[in-house]
Amino acid sequence: MATKDKSGTFPGIKLPGIFVESMNPTFTAKGDTMPSEMLGLSTRKKYIHSVAAHGKVRFVSSGNHPFTGIFKGADHGIIRLSSAAEPTADGKQPLAPGMGLKFLRDGVDSANLVSMWSVNG
Repeated sequence: MATKDKSGTFPGIKLPGIFVESMNPTFTAKGDTMPSEMLGLSTRKKYIHSVAAHGKVRFVSSGNHPFTGIFKGADHGIIRLSSAAEPTADGKQPLAPGMGLKFLRDGVDSANLVSMWSVNG
């Protein structure tokens, strides 16, 4: 489990657990945090993208479009960069990068986007 001063870990031999754990809370939970069970234990273990780096970002719009809302720009965002699996030095498991963006908004849930080119790296 990752904490403020400790990184997450790649699951290794525990990875098969991904096939028996529900992904439903990831897609249906309202708000910006995963729901918790009793005693504050997480309802879902992060089997992929479990090691990441985070940083602050802002979105600067070109303004050359008719879109509104978050597409006008945002000063407060968080970016998360991760790999789906632990890359190996021999290249048998290449880096499989993924990215998540979260832009904070007043009075409503954040605007979020996740992307990944390929699980093959």
